[in-house]
Amino acid sequence: MQKLFTKSLSRSLDPKGRLMLPPEYREALCAGAADGEQGTFWLTSFYGRLVAYLPADWEAVTKQLSRIRFPSPKLSHFKTKVMGLAQELAPDPQGRVRIPQSLMREAGLQKDVMLVGMLNKFEIWDQNRFDALQLEDVSEELAASGVDISL
Repeated sequence: MQKLFTKSLSRSLDPKGRLMLPPEYREALCAGAADGEQGTFWLTSFYGRLVAYLPADWEAVTKQLSRIRFPSPKLSHFKTKVMGLAQELAPDPQGRVRIPQSLMREAGLQKDVMLVGMLNKFEIWDQNRFDALQLEDVSEELAASGVDISL
């Protein structure tokens, strides 16, 4: 697994909804780009946050979602939101990306946001939503998933 996005930090959106990506993220986007690509990424919404994928990883997500032949209405709505809101973005020469209004609404983004590095992808949270996250005991879920880490 690529470890391109490991840093997490607070940022502010400008009045036009642009987010200044940190230099480490911009470098990671270029490192993750295929020859001739300019370091684009796909941004979509999952459960109240935005998730940014490199193009190859996004292709893998869409392939898996497309394999679901007869989804329930609940799963169909999930696919509609995730795939329907997805946008391919590229930083401008100053390292900013304009987050589309539809994604800002879906994630409840205001002015202050938190970028969270998740190794091969990164998340964008509204700062207040991120601060309100509660850590709960997930030891049983970790064990059921075969994850054995010392907490």
